[in-house]
Amino acid sequence: MMSMYSTIRKAAVPTLVFVLMAMFILPEQARAQLGVAAGLNFDQLSDVSGNRKATFDNSTGYHFGIFFDTDSRPLALRLGAYYRDMGDVDVDLGGLGDTFDLALLDVAVDVRISVLPTPVIHPFVSAGPVISFPSSDNDEYNDSMQSMTMSGNVGGGVAISLGGMTLTPELRYNVGVSRFFKEDFTVRGVQVTTDEMQRQNSVMLRLGLIF
Repeated sequence: MMSMYSTIRKAAVPTLVFVLMAMFILPEQARAQLGVAAGLNFDQLSDVSGNRKATFDNSTGYHFGIFFDTDSRPLALRLGAYYRDMGDVDVDLGGLGDTFDLALLDVAVDVRISVLPTPVIHPFVSAGPVISFPSSDNDEYNDSMQSMTMSGNVGGGVAISLGGMTLTPELRYNVGVSRFFKEDFTVRGVQVTTDEMQRQNSVMLRLGLIF
């Protein structure tokens, strides 16, 4: 568990600095509003092939975090940091079954475009990059993963005005664009050399609240 917390602490400082710098760059009329969000994530690690085959089962977990939203229309910017727990991931290492836990700190930058808004409901689509810092309390798997991965996000939802607050249910799809595990890694005494890039993809259901 210590390795997971260590990764999150190291990533938290540059994340906070990045968000604060972006807030100062924003024009006064688009000053960011604070929001919180939480939801479910349905995750999948693509299989690994090479000298040994590693097959990963899909997993279901949860996530929560904070974000800053410019709330300007029709184009808006959202900067967020989220803790994502993928839970226990089952893996078959060439006939050897194993399980490891997996969590990530996601730093997302979303560009949102309003679509046919009404005075109360504002549908939107979004897209942008996501930087993730994966970690496990299993040292072997923790050492086998990249310290940072990249993915692209696309999604959509609605912003519902509730007096002084805004509710934002949304659906997101994250597609991995960088290698998740290292090219060569060893777990449970099994050495794996991959011959293709292995990625992590997610479908997320999220509910946000902007103050």
